[in-house]
Amino acid sequence: MAEDNKPLDTTQGLRKMSALEALRKQAEGRAKVEDPQVVRAKAIEALNKEMREISQYLGQIGGEISNVKPEAGSPYEILFFGRFPVMLANAWVDSRPRRVDGQDCCERVYMRYQVNPDSPAKVTLLAGDIAQLDQMLKALGAEYQMTVEQKNDFGQPRKASFTVNGKILNEIEILADYANLVVNVEMTNIWKPGKRRHRIPADKFKDIGDEVARYILGVDKDFEARLK
Repeated sequence: MAEDNKPLDTTQGLRKMSALEALRKQAEGRAKVEDPQVVRAKAIEALNKEMREISQYLGQIGGEISNVKPEAGSPYEILFFGRFPVMLANAWVDSRPRRVDGQDCCERVYMRYQVNPDSPAKVTLLAGDIAQLDQMLKALGAEYQMTVEQKNDFGQPRKASFTVNGKILNEIEILADYANLVVNVEMTNIWKPGKRRHRIPADKFKDIGDEVARYILGVDKDFEARLK
């Protein structure tokens, strides 16, 4: 009879619940490890979104450049001529899709436009510099005139004047590498003659459209800082 009057021991049930709670807290505290395929799919989706946005934004900027022909915020620089004020004109923007892991993604955004001096840029050169500048202006696609003022005994130019009227071709190509999750940027003749190539990790390629546009317009050089 004494055993029947023994109080019910509830501590065992409490101990079981405490252990369960401890396990749950332990699970919550651990860093969640996502499936690598899920991580990759999210990264591709994010990069595709950024590429589509920059394509649309640069398309709008290109339309405004062609209509307005704005004065650039920075001078253009060419060897021998130095720096001179310019206007932008005749922009064209294109994009190219690619199938990535079963979805259509924007792989390439390309923009070209022309740079024109506010007034014709002029310089007079001697001897070997003449051929160097002539080749450079041809590579730029520039509209220019070369007037030979003096020749040597062999009929080669010894003194010549150059006048650049415009149509300096500027190009930027933004190419998304979805396999390696990086973005390759190639700029040709932007702000100075020559080709420059850069790589930006996909996770750093965020909200970049306006930076590129401001760089093209010569408003600031924030985009260059991103490329370093």
